[in-house]
Amino acid sequence: MRILHLTETDYKVGLWSGGSTTELFIWPEGADYGKREFTLRVSSARVDLEESDFTPLTGVTRYITPLSGGFTLTHPGVSPVVMGPLAQPYRFSGEIPTHCVGKATDFNLMLKGAQGEMALCHEVWQLRPGFNCLYAVEDTAVELGDGYTLKAGELLVVFAEEACTAQVSTKAIVCFAA
Repeated sequence: MRILHLTETDYKVGLWSGGSTTELFIWPEGADYGKREFTLRVSSARVDLEESDFTPLTGVTRYITPLSGGFTLTHPGVSPVVMGPLAQPYRFSGEIPTHCVGKATDFNLMLKGAQGEMALCHEVWQLRPGFNCLYAVEDTAVELGDGYTLKAGELLVVFAEEACTAQVSTKAIVCFAA
């Protein structure tokens, strides 16, 4: 099992048309979001404008949930999706035009050529073989063989060879990909 504890000093901050984005983790090594050459990307974005359009991402499956604030996402021909803080993560195709109304800070999982999901975690984290990560919404203790203490905004990345379980002290967001 390979485990990485990532903090603010490991993250990469950039701009998009509606605000800023913070890349928490991208894989595989050497992946480049700007060139759209990645298998998975975990990020948090600040939506600073009351209305904005998400960057189109052909071939990418996206999961999103607000960390603070909220927004309404609309796609052509589909009912609007209204989301508040830590709402059930919403899955959508990155190539579908996405209009956003509302200001928020969100958490994202982007998958390209991989299967996965994003979920909210309370107390028990079920890790699967492959890529797993836990985002600390607030200061969190994680028991996974060794103990890890994460401050709010930190990420624990685990490449697991087999399924296992970890204990989590507070609410967190977890992601999986294979």
